[in-house]
Amino acid sequence: MTSWLSRTSQPMKKKDFQISSFYEPTTSSYAEDTLQFLYSYAYTQRSATPFYIHDTNFYFQPLLKTSPILHYLRETPSSATNLAKTPDAMVSTLQGMSFTSLRRTIGSIYQFNGITNAKIEAFISNFGPLKQTFDAGIVLDVSGCVSDVLRELKSFQKRTGKASLKVFVATDNLDLLKEFAFTGDKSWSYVSFNRTEPPKDKEAALLKTLSEIRLLQQIPYLVVKFSTPLGKLLYLTSSQIQMESQISSIDGSTWKI
Repeated sequence: MTSWLSRTSQPMKKKDFQISSFYEPTTSSYAEDTLQFLYSYAYTQRSATPFYIHDTNFYFQPLLKTSPILHYLRETPSSATNLAKTPDAMVSTLQGMSFTSLRRTIGSIYQFNGITNAKIEAFISNFGPLKQTFDAGIVLDVSGCVSDVLRELKSFQKRTGKASLKVFVATDNLDLLKEFAFTGDKSWSYVSFNRTEPPKDKEAALLKTLSEIRLLQQIPYLVVKFSTPLGKLLYLTSSQIQMESQISSIDGSTWKI
């Protein structure tokens, strides 16, 4: 059986032409690798250079729509610079782009193909009808974060005058989810995909992550950390959040590349 994450088409072999830079993942974190992938793409577009990818984690070619401006390589170019290893070199160029321009550039290629979308929708449907509109989305990642998230949600509820809140919770930590459920306001209801321990299978874990991101992108208020790749990725790719006031960063940081 062909793996969902296997390549769907043959990547390019190295040719005689010179490749000066390319992107290759340096971690096993989908959010971190994807953020660097999108930054690298925006950098090459701004610099008017081709964008080459050595997709070692299969996070991009099997998942995204086919695009003539994404050039996948079969092997690592020996003398080229991996943009993921030199993020500081991209910062000044990316900072020269407006946030609107950066988001538009990223949005032009960060689009899942039909197979990926179908798998995400099927995964979400396993948790019942989630056509309801969530008021807020939160990420619970490390011990001690719940009290900060509660503070931001209470402030949001007071600010908006909502009698109750429907909250989507993204987390891999059952203990944090239980803490949120026990200490959250009684007027809140929540949904999470984390009913048991997070899946150990790579494809199942990735599908859960993609599904969480899909829902979070559709919620008009988020509580995240701007110091994390996921917080930055959500702000860049959200279809609902248009300004920084719609997203709270519990680590006190503000948006930056």
